[in-house]
Amino acid sequence: MTKARVALLGGSFDPVHIGHLFIAEEVRWQFGYDTILFVPAAQPPHKQQRPAADERQRLEMLELAVSDNPAFAVEPWELQQGGVSFTIDTVRHLSERYRYPLGLIVGDDLVDTFDQWRSADELIRSTNIIVARRDNRRLPQLLSTATALDNSALAVSSSMIRERIGRRAAFRYLVPDSVYAYIQEHTLYGFNG
Repeated sequence: MTKARVALLGGSFDPVHIGHLFIAEEVRWQFGYDTILFVPAAQPPHKQQRPAADERQRLEMLELAVSDNPAFAVEPWELQQGGVSFTIDTVRHLSERYRYPLGLIVGDDLVDTFDQWRSADELIRSTNIIVARRDNRRLPQLLSTATALDNSALAVSSSMIRERIGRRAAFRYLVPDSVYAYIQEHTLYGFNG
């Protein structure tokens, strides 16, 4: 079992963008985590549509995005499992490898429905939940023990980036340079330079 303090940041990362990286770095700085694991979901349970980029492409973009930060790593376990990805399954799996409890980074845009997450009570008991500001929502009573991240909310999202690419609008500095080059090279999200 590794003694490093580890926090998880899950999502579809379709594509990964500067907001994801900034939140991860804020968690590392503010709470002293040694490693932030980016965990791409095979199929997020709260999204009806499958991610636009395939699993390999999302994984490769994530690996490119975190490659210059030794405190960041990508955990492909959910992709390897396939199907709908539930956070509790990932936490149970990774808690065998890393010192317990894991940090769990959640955007405040998801807190209103946290009670609907699979085994939400177990997640609250077994992880240190860190809520990152995205929409400046108040925490529900269920998450009263969560820690709020003191971060600036960046007005960027994966859906916004995909929409901008689709209508041929600028998006270059919303993603890391390596991810921008990857999107161009693989003509993702309707990119046709």
